[in-house]
Amino acid sequence: MSDQAPELLLAHNLKALKLPTCLREHHKLARQCAAEGVDHIRFLARL
Repeated sequence: MSDQAPELLLAHNLKALKLPTCLREHHKLARQCAAEGVDHIRFLARL
């Protein structure tokens, strides 16, 4: 699996689920949560 495969799959799924805001904002929020040490559950809650 390539490094981009998960990102492409996520983008495809977010489009299919009609979640354009999540698609647009998840990169920025993921970086912010990583810097703050936020776990994946709290990341999803913020998203």
